[in-house]
Amino acid sequence: MDIPGENAPAEIQGPYSLVAGAYALGLMMSPDNLALLGQITGHFGYYATLLIAGTLVLYLIYARSYAQQYAHYGNSTGTWFAFYPLTVRILTAVVVATGLTVSSGFVFNEVFVYWFPNFAFAFIMLGLVGVLNFLGPAARAKAQTIVLGTAISGLVLLTAIGLARGPFLETLPKTPDHTIALPWLFLPLLLLVGFDMGLPSERHSVSRRNVSMTAVKTAMALFGMLIILWSIAMALHVPGEKLMSTSISHMIAARHISGQTGRIIMGVVVICGSLAAVNALFESVIRMTATLQQQLLPRMMALPKAVVGLVVVVIAVLMATGFAGEEGLETWIRTAMLLWLVGYGMLSMRLATRQPSTGASLPMRSKTSLLIAAATSFSGTAILVLTDAQVVLMFKIILAVIGLTLILGAIGKWHTQTHA
Repeated sequence: MDIPGENAPAEIQGPYSLVAGAYALGLMMSPDNLALLGQITGHFGYYATLLIAGTLVLYLIYARSYAQQYAHYGNSTGTWFAFYPLTVRILTAVVVATGLTVSSGFVFNEVFVYWFPNFAFAFIMLGLVGVLNFLGPAARAKAQTIVLGTAISGLVLLTAIGLARGPFLETLPKTPDHTIALPWLFLPLLLLVGFDMGLPSERHSVSRRNVSMTAVKTAMALFGMLIILWSIAMALHVPGEKLMSTSISHMIAARHISGQTGRIIMGVVVICGSLAAVNALFESVIRMTATLQQQLLPRMMALPKAVVGLVVVVIAVLMATGFAGEEGLETWIRTAMLLWLVGYGMLSMRLATRQPSTGASLPMRSKTSLLIAAATSFSGTAILVLTDAQVVLMFKIILAVIGLTLILGAIGKWHTQTHA
């Protein structure tokens, strides 16, 4: 297998399919995602499985759009379009890592070592991931595979126990007896955000991109089936009202399923899932920055490890100043995830409406599915933003991201024209 060298920062290291899948699932296995899944299950009962299945189909279309982008447009992504994902990923890395490291500290304190300060653990965890990202791609890939595999194994174990100890299928809970608000129908769209962290940059060979695409699709499909089963296990053991009214539904479900042992298993899942999410985000920023360094940015502005180092410093400052404990952090995280989702919609719309530069035009059925996927992304994001209690803050964040993207795009365009 063609494994990239240690000195190639923009490459994924290790057994390629396994590593690509591990990075693709990094953000999906975060405890924030597991908590959201529990809340969705609480609202819809086992009918949540239908929403998850529909979301999985939608994301397979998004994944296919990347393959179509490679095949029909090559490296021609447009300056602004190239910088939008980087801006969103840096924002996501900052706010998600801030939240996950602190929440992992609380879990470590409450489940494993009661006397250990939770914020001390959060800083240790942040430092560990920061050091990993300076050790090289091989170390990052190996760590990602280990922590992601551990988190997945723990969730599989709890799911198996929950299903084995649950009542018969005919006694599964029906949809909870309450009005379902419209935004809840679109919240499942956030469950699979981040799959593209497992994809290589566009400059890689066709065979390499095909291998990674297959690995990412397979990993996403298997993960989708796993969370469907975990959703059923939660619904079997925890009342819907309890799941939808808490931000730690995954911990509550684990305790109901297997007592203190379940809490310990889920504690491991939370900590390893957090490590996997943060490491995947940092790796994604490194690879994307390295790619732009070669194409659109002046070298002084695109030193991948320096960018991640700055991200780590910003996160440390946010934790030290208490921002990690504020309610506004959740709004920042939701907005970042929604902006990432919008990126999938923009790519789908672009492919469906733009004339390919290479190869034949896309068939009408492919264009139709891409337009539906794009419309779902845009409409879902609009509804979730407009119905959010912090809609003003969300708009401010969105405008800031657009402004930064435009500034970076202008710099990239100037750099490209200057060095043409």
